[in-house]
Formats: sequence, structure tokens, C-alpha cells
Amino acid sequence: MNKKLAFSRLTFLQKIILFCFVSICTIQPSSAITHHSKKVKHLANTTLGKVILTPQHANSLSIIAYSLNNIDINFAIQHNEKPLVLIGSANLSSTQTPQIVLFTQLQSASLCGSGGCTTTAYLKHNHQWIKILDSVTGNILIKKSSHNGMHDLAVEDSRLWVWNKTIYREK
Repeated sequence: MNKKLAFSRLTFLQKIILFCFVSICTIQPSSAITHHSKKVKHLANTTLGKVILTPQHANSLSIIAYSLNNIDINFAIQHNEKPLVLIGSANLSSTQTPQIVLFTQLQSASLCGSGGCTTTAYLKHNHQWIKILDSVTGNILIKKSSHNGMHDLAVEDSRLWVWNKTIYREK
């Protein structure tokens, strides 16, 4: 049977499992380093840390990330690409109630533009993952400053994003 025909008959879940298996076997540790290299040095004393994105396989975050990004992953697969899925998480709450945010970035030729690959963030609310930061490009720094109970974010070129109780908006 033709390989393309066999692949097209797989369900989405089977494709994800196959993708995870192939990724585990072929991804080198150096592939976890993104192409973003610019530093935001003058913000160092006002940040809590940086969102670190890495490939993660067969854990609860990767399953959620693949599910939330299945349309884009399928798009890349249909273009005969194997997108690299980078995942990170951070507690962005500035209060004592944790608010764990899931960050995802898909890397493939068809999904990344001239400005690089974009990162999207999701927050779990009422048993659903809601997109709270859409398509930013660059390193994401978690600031000490906060708005409405969530830490502000600085993206690559010092752009500040603040929480408005629903999503992060550029300030």
C-alpha cells in the first residue's frame, strides 16, 4: 500500500501518537533551542523569569497542547511537514491562587513566517482551556509587575502585555 494513502487513513489521534513516537526517536536535545536570540537585558531586574519552551512527549501538557493545536498540526502534516511542538507552563498569578498557563509554539515551514514562529498561551477556566495570548513572536519574560491578579509579560522587543481579567492585551 502506498505510504501516503496509508497515512491519510489514520485518525487524528493515531497521527498524533505516530508523530509523538517519531519525535521521541528523532528530536535531538539541541532542537529545543528556538531561533530567538535577542535579549531584553534592561528588564532583567524587573522580571521573575522567562517562559522556557521545550519538546515534551507523552505527558499531560503535551496531550493538551496537541489537542489545542490540532488544526495547525494537521495543516503542517498535510504539507508533508513534521511540526516541532514546543511547550512550556508557568504560574502567572500574582495572588496566592495559582493560575497555571500553558504556552505552545509550533515550528514548521508552513506555520512560521518571516518574523519567526508564534507562541500562544492558554489558561484553564471552568474545565476548558481558553486562549489568553495569541500569536506573539519572541522570548516571553514574566514581569514582577501585575494587573488584575496576573503578572505582566514582556515579549522580545520590550512590548508589555497586561492581563485585563480575560486575556493579555498589549499595553
